[in-house]
Amino acid sequence: MNPVELVVAIVFLALAVRSAVYWMRHRVQTEDTTDELLFALFVTGRVGTWLLASGLFILFGSITVRGRTYTDEASRYSWLFIVLLLLGATQLIAAWFLGARRRQDIPDAPEAEHEPRPPIP
Repeated sequence: MNPVELVVAIVFLALAVRSAVYWMRHRVQTEDTTDELLFALFVTGRVGTWLLASGLFILFGSITVRGRTYTDEASRYSWLFIVLLLLGATQLIAAWFLGARRRQDIPDAPEAEHEPRPPIP
């Protein structure tokens, strides 16, 4: 394994740990089970993305063959990129729904008709 790949994998692993610690300290203050589920999905998507990125560097760095054989060997793990996209989508969608639900819970939140709009020419 190339030392650069190992360093990047360690950095991504550290970011995963940091993200998990940060989001567990900044939990959503709610009694609603749906908000708790959305927050858990958000944290899972966020931490899982960093962990999978670290794992991809370790996995692809551990393949020792060169040339066309490397491509054939690495293509066996192409499904991991779909998992990476799903984790990112989970994080994005959970954050969006959680933000939309939290906005409805705030009594003084501006309604859609009072939101600023660009000027009409």
